[in-house]
Amino acid sequence: MSDIDDDEPPTATSASQAISHHDIEDEVQDWKLLGKRASQPITSSSAIPKRGEKEFEPDGTTVQNKSLQESQQAMFDALSNIRGHHIKHKLIGVWVPKLNQCVILQIRGNFFRDMGIAHGPVMYLNQYETVYLVERGSLIAYLSNEEFETRLDEGKSDFDIESKLWALDLEYLYCLTKLDISQYQVYAYLKRLGYILQTPSVKPSIIERGKVNLPTLDVSFWLLPRKWGILAYPALHTCHFKTKSYFNFTNIYKAITIDNAPIITTSSNEKLQITYNVWRPTPSFAKKSPPYPDFQLVVVDSSKSTYYLSLSELHNLQSQLQVKQVEPFAKKPPKKQPRVESKRQIRAKQQAVRQSKLDKSIQLRNEYWKRRDSGFKQGSSPVIVAVVNQGVINFINLSTGNFNCKFNKDDLDEIYPGKPHSIIHHE
Repeated sequence: MSDIDDDEPPTATSASQAISHHDIEDEVQDWKLLGKRASQPITSSSAIPKRGEKEFEPDGTTVQNKSLQESQQAMFDALSNIRGHHIKHKLIGVWVPKLNQCVILQIRGNFFRDMGIAHGPVMYLNQYETVYLVERGSLIAYLSNEEFETRLDEGKSDFDIESKLWALDLEYLYCLTKLDISQYQVYAYLKRLGYILQTPSVKPSIIERGKVNLPTLDVSFWLLPRKWGILAYPALHTCHFKTKSYFNFTNIYKAITIDNAPIITTSSNEKLQITYNVWRPTPSFAKKSPPYPDFQLVVVDSSKSTYYLSLSELHNLQSQLQVKQVEPFAKKPPKKQPRVESKRQIRAKQQAVRQSKLDKSIQLRNEYWKRRDSGFKQGSSPVIVAVVNQGVINFINLSTGNFNCKFNKDDLDEIYPGKPHSIIHHE
């Protein structure tokens, strides 16, 4: 059977795409091409060179070993090449151990739109921001001394950093910052993807571990017959006067309803708090007055302990979440429509046309189901748990779900006010 869609006329391009599923990003980098392109003048063509087919079977000669050695040598030559930047873009910071922060006297670049804390003309970076900028080659870090700290306390910024202080290599900076490696791995991973991260300023509260109250042992005359299977219920129990036939699903669901009794918790000395507030890439982000975070994340290092979060710890994390403030409705300026509509916009318009042709009651029903199912899927009070195990990061979204739709009641009441929105007792 052909992989080409029956509705689309077969072409040479579609046939080749159906046969070949090769992704060029999966290949190993060819460092020889990089060396050739680096030696060429800047005015040469900027076309991306094509890669040839690879041979995987040994042919009894030293051709493949020679090619491998040439590629390795090209890689070493490329890595040993001098890398520099413009002197105007040179960013210098001083790591102050007693502050556990990096001090930047002359701010350059657009990194500090969402990073650092400014105190006058001086910018302060925490240990995660410092290591991240040094790793990517955007910051040169120096180690402070008593003279620099004295002038910093006096508010003077005219200090010759490059001649009086020691420059720090990355391995020394790792030791001085004393950062949590799992938290930094999550921070660097999300920053490289373009997300905006900040540490919350709320202090953690005491964690409460869950403890379920077990029912007390009822020693009475009815225990022995029930143990022997003679009377499953007491003689005057209401179940003896009910029919065993069910005529609708509501009675069945009511019979198997779980009694969600509140869990009594006890305090614990362990502390766990929200690690980062995360925002999607936003050009108009203001770090002084940040909006409500898109995600609130906690980092758990499973390589140190396989113990997972308890229910009381999750409740404690949810109690630390920032509550989204209800803002007054403001009309957004109309977006500029592109000249050519995308496939998503075309499908949305077609869906809107089909919905407009339906009856009004059916439109309300479809919107009601959409909101209700979205609430079941997303839940309320979501916490993102970043589980780090030896450098491998997994993100888990944990939220509170309720089939009674209590967390989504206001939105559903806009369509059907006063209606029970639960799906458990829904007929």
